[in-house]
Amino acid sequence: MRIGELARQTGVRPATLRYYEGRGLLSRPARTNAGYRSYTPECVAQLRLIHWAKGLGFTLREIREMTGAVGQHAAGRGDRVRAQMRAKIAEVDAKMSQLAAMRAQLEGLATCHCESDCPILRQVLAGTTPPSPRR
Repeated sequence: MRIGELARQTGVRPATLRYYEGRGLLSRPARTNAGYRSYTPECVAQLRLIHWAKGLGFTLREIREMTGAVGQHAAGRGDRVRAQMRAKIAEVDAKMSQLAAMRAQLEGLATCHCESDCPILRQVLAGTTPPSPRR
């Protein structure tokens, strides 16, 4: 199938498909005699995997590493994939802690009923409140 058909089937723009090829996420397709890219049906599955992994928060670099490990996982040797998933879980847990701290600070400001001399902002300006969570 040509690039336009693959784009229609997957909802991925042709420019993005070419970008993924260049980054090593998508297998380089064969070329027709006229020089057009000729994608295999397996490319649809590759793009589904990329889209799924992006939705889970994986970076393109992590996805490229993962795509090689997926074949091993399917063959029953999934230690590498499981390790990547555990690392991503730890990353998500850290982000959740940061978000909870951010929410607590925002909640404090939202429920503060001060008039002009806000004790929360006074602490911030004095440097006595915990720093805002980093992203």
